[in-house]
Amino acid sequence: MIESYQKLHTGRLLLTTEDAGQAPEPAAVQALLAGIGLVGDPLPEVTGGFASGPRLLELIGFTGCAVQIDSGTGGGSGLVHIRIEGPLPRPALKYGRNSRPPRCPGCRAALAEWRQQVASQTQQEPLLRCAACGATRPATDWDWRRHAGCGRLFVSVEEVFPGEAQPLPGLLDRLVSLGAGPWRHFYVQD
Repeated sequence: MIESYQKLHTGRLLLTTEDAGQAPEPAAVQALLAGIGLVGDPLPEVTGGFASGPRLLELIGFTGCAVQIDSGTGGGSGLVHIRIEGPLPRPALKYGRNSRPPRCPGCRAALAEWRQQVASQTQQEPLLRCAACGATRPATDWDWRRHAGCGRLFVSVEEVFPGEAQPLPGLLDRLVSLGAGPWRHFYVQD
């Protein structure tokens, strides 16, 4: 399943494993995030959603001036909240209107027609063909430069502009403790 988010909103910071094939158990991810204070109470109106936890600002660095943190009243529209999505059976490509052409893993050329290639395929992880060198590789191999990415499980920090929030080293270190290797982040804006 190739997914472009449909609901127009501010954007999201997505965290996933560097190895797109890895997916820790969602219950373990949720327990870890609750234990370190990133997530609070579940949000019944948001599938896989949680209110932001009491240590959000210690685990995610915000640089924007319009960030609205949930103060325990629930994840209303426009308030920062967290979602856990997955595990998916295979890596999925997540992208949005902010996504830029990825770079070929072989020759580093930008793939201008990537959206057309993705739209013409039905598999969860599309194969992309480089117009410059002719190499065909799965989307997981391409350099999306934090404007899109692939994974089987995603932790989304919702309602933040791309680049407005960044996971701090302490959060990434704790995610590694789940046993799925290092984690990375990217941004999607609908």
